[in-house]
Amino acid sequence: MKRNLTRRLKAKKTLDEWIISINNKLAEVKRPLKLSIYKVPNKLVKLKEEAYTPSIVSIGPFHHKNKELLAFEEHKQRYMLHLFMRISEAAPSTLKECATAILDLEGEVRRCYSEYIEFDAQELAEILLVDGCFILELFLRHSDMEKYMDKVEEDPIINNASTIATLQHDLALLENQIPFPVLQTLFEIIKKHMPQPLPYSFTTTNSLVNLALLFLKPALGLTMSNKAVESKSETLTGDHLLDILHNFYVPRKFDRSQHGKQRSESRKCAGAARLVKAGIRLHVDTSSENLLDIKFKKGAVTMPPLHIQESITESIFRNLIAFEQCSIGTSHYIASYALLMKRLLSSSHDVEILRRRKIIINDLSDDDIGSGGDEVVTTLFKSMCDGVVLNDFCFSWLCEEVNDYPKACLDLCRLKARVMVICREYMLVLGAKYFVTPWTTLSVIAAGLILGFTAMQTYYSARTYYHQY
Repeated sequence: MKRNLTRRLKAKKTLDEWIISINNKLAEVKRPLKLSIYKVPNKLVKLKEEAYTPSIVSIGPFHHKNKELLAFEEHKQRYMLHLFMRISEAAPSTLKECATAILDLEGEVRRCYSEYIEFDAQELAEILLVDGCFILELFLRHSDMEKYMDKVEEDPIINNASTIATLQHDLALLENQIPFPVLQTLFEIIKKHMPQPLPYSFTTTNSLVNLALLFLKPALGLTMSNKAVESKSETLTGDHLLDILHNFYVPRKFDRSQHGKQRSESRKCAGAARLVKAGIRLHVDTSSENLLDIKFKKGAVTMPPLHIQESITESIFRNLIAFEQCSIGTSHYIASYALLMKRLLSSSHDVEILRRRKIIINDLSDDDIGSGGDEVVTTLFKSMCDGVVLNDFCFSWLCEEVNDYPKACLDLCRLKARVMVICREYMLVLGAKYFVTPWTTLSVIAAGLILGFTAMQTYYSARTYYHQY
């Protein structure tokens, strides 16, 4: 009897301890205020892991222990050293000021990440400090490229086009981000201790965003001048670099009433070749500064040019789409654009049409384009949409208006476009069938001459006859 009572008391004590341990765990759970840096969903990673994984540099805590990226840590520390050498007289005290400021941001930083960060406060602050200083020095050097062009031995990074392209890729990955307030804090402290007068990089409006966009501009897929980028960066902000890129793409005055009235994807656009054959014209808009600024007016679809770079474009779009998939309340602008391009570029012939109209600028060489480069672009957009859940197709209005475009013959623009397409098709058939060998070419020319002379003879005979009477 005593044994059973002791066992029950012991079990009750164990149960109480268990409940206490659960309460302690619940007490450690902190509700995140604003998640902004996420782990890419596994269903997307499995499709193309290299598009979401850094190649040479880790930024932030998620990939910090990746052994394949440890070799670059020395370069990051060297760049951090050079950043403080810009303010050599105040460097020791400034380093302490930066470290303390980052340490004070620990709670805010942890609430930005979607997964638990295993590093303690000082370890996390050191990661953010080194990575943030590296990014700032990289942006500053890139903005003053000419100054470093002759210092290849001193800086093997900024003078290596391949390394710069890889860094542009790595700094735009969803899992490879640090909160933008960390960069802004470091930038303001460094700026405060810079010798006077301040360099131009520190004096432009919203200069840190401008420096970031100038460095990442080749990855944006847009042909914009540095002045245009600077103008657009004046009011631009974001939670991290990838968020800034996303906000850069989204038009400031996007017509929500148009895309909001139809959320379904039932109205699908045909491929570019079918649209052209139906008399719908496709034009490039070189004046637009936004990739999503697509218009349809009087039977013409007008689109800004897209510069496709083999090593960067796909990764940028995939990570922007993954960011949209993970973020709550973020409209699926980039996913909508990718889906629209998937439908427009359903075949290599569709890509060729948009390429000839300068809507698609393919980074591949002419030889590659002739031997399957267009097919690569088609595959790129098809695979980019795999595994993506689209809640709000922002271009449903465009598909609706294109599908409902009036088919009356009184539409002269449409009639002219259709006649040109038909004539072009007949010319292609004629060339493929009758201009294959020199003998068939000569026979076609001879037949044409005979037909022409016969027509002239008939004309003059009829003219002579009517003049007699």
